[in-house]
Amino acid sequence: MYLTIKDFSNKTGLPPSKLRFYDKKGLLEPSVRLDNGYRAYSVEQIHLAKMIDSLRQADIPIQDIKLYCTVNEQEKKRILQTWKVDLDRRMEVLLAAQKYIGGINVENPQTLLLSKWEKEKHLVWQRFEVERKPHPFHAYFRSAKDHLEKHGIECSNQVYIKTDTITDEKIIGEIGFEAIKTIQKMNDESFRFEVVPPTLFAVLQECKADDAFLCFSYIQVVIRYGFQPAGTKLERYSNLSAETFDYLIPLVT
Repeated sequence: MYLTIKDFSNKTGLPPSKLRFYDKKGLLEPSVRLDNGYRAYSVEQIHLAKMIDSLRQADIPIQDIKLYCTVNEQEKKRILQTWKVDLDRRMEVLLAAQKYIGGINVENPQTLLLSKWEKEKHLVWQRFEVERKPHPFHAYFRSAKDHLEKHGIECSNQVYIKTDTITDEKIIGEIGFEAIKTIQKMNDESFRFEVVPPTLFAVLQECKADDAFLCFSYIQVVIRYGFQPAGTKLERYSNLSAETFDYLIPLVT
């Protein structure tokens, strides 16, 4: 039994315009051509049509659906798992956005922003133990960058700080730069290489290193928005001589 596009539309609940769109994209082509020259669908395609439309409603890209419809059962399971991971990540981003919108207070100046690294970043870190004081790592920015350039590692001028340990007298942490070009494997233990995946950050802007209330302010802002950090917080300086920094709080990777 074969169905015209009108009958198939009635059976599936999908408008003819959508069926024609799926046909044009190669997702759901009518299975036969009738004697009168019109193309028709088979009854067996009803479930496929509904499944394709359901996947589109789940915001699955057309090319991904086309691939899913052509592979074997094992590969289908792998693709489904990939979709699930991606949807879970997108859900986390939406929840973070919801918290952000809910935390905005129009009566107060905005203190927190959202920023997303759309692509992975390749960071090169160097470890330092410094005296505990305001701007403890600032004096080492230039030497850290020079050390990279000496080894032929081209990097940006933005500086990242990651603090590991704080004692009464010392601070142990890392100074990092984003590599501009792909880095070949090196045996130099003075460098640590890290690939950071696309990440959504909450950002406190224009922070001052000598602000004694910075940590308290950060905690209050995080509580206000209901965020939970999803990794290590970063300080980002715009250049080697910058006196202020952005505080990056990872929310979703």
